[in-house]
Formats: sequence, structure tokens, C-alpha cells
Amino acid sequence: MGIASDDIQAGVAARTARAQFIGQEDRTYHVLLGEQALLTNIGGPEVMRGQLRRLTEALSLPGLRLGILPARARLLIYPGDGFAIFDDHRVEVEGFRGSETITDPDRLAVFRKAFDRLQQSAVYDAAARDLIETALSGT
Repeated sequence: MGIASDDIQAGVAARTARAQFIGQEDRTYHVLLGEQALLTNIGGPEVMRGQLRRLTEALSLPGLRLGILPARARLLIYPGDGFAIFDDHRVEVEGFRGSETITDPDRLAVFRKAFDRLQQSAVYDAAARDLIETALSGT
């Protein structure tokens, strides 16, 4: 049992749609990725190289702050499922069980706290670029 091609394409389409707003209308995006995401081969070497090159280019986009959680970083909290916080009013949680939209202020505060703790273990700028380039050299 694997992930259907349609599911992968739908996920890519959703992320691409969100990405088009980076740098527009004074929007800022603070993204955290685990280093494992740079190394997990989904789609084959050519797809991976393209994704890693795109990440390298994205480091210079206005309005984007990209942090990477090194594989050996000491984490202050378990990363859990992937989630996105939108304007501190909405959280989208993505997982195998589907997605969930959270707007309850108390639950939003839990995700904000989790994000704040995770970002303390992340590397940015040149250190993030080095991790991406190391992953790119291994594809």
C-alpha cells in the first residue's frame, strides 16, 4: 500500500499555491523543515535535485525565513505532524489521517508554543544552505 500519485500531485499543488504568495503584500513565511526532508527520496534523483535546487533559490526570497532542524539537533519538543500557522488565527495540521483546521485560541497557543520551541533548534541562512547543498551533493 503506497501513496497514490494523485495524492502526491495534490500535495504539490497545494504547496505551490501557497508559495505564490511569498513576498507579496508584506507577507512573511517562516518555514521549518527537518533535515530528513532533504534526504528522503520521493520521486527519484532528478525530482530530488530539482526540489533541493528550489530550496537553495528560496533562501533569498523576500518574506521567507527558512530554518532546518539538523538531524542531530537537540530538540526541545517532539516535532509531531506537519502543521502550518496562518496569521496566528488558524492552524492546518497535515497527517496520514487527513488534515484538520484549528481556530480555537487555546489550541492555537499550543501550536505557537511548539513552533517557538522547534525554531530554537533550527539553523538558518548559511548553515541552512550548507545542509541543503550537502544533501544536493548526495543525490
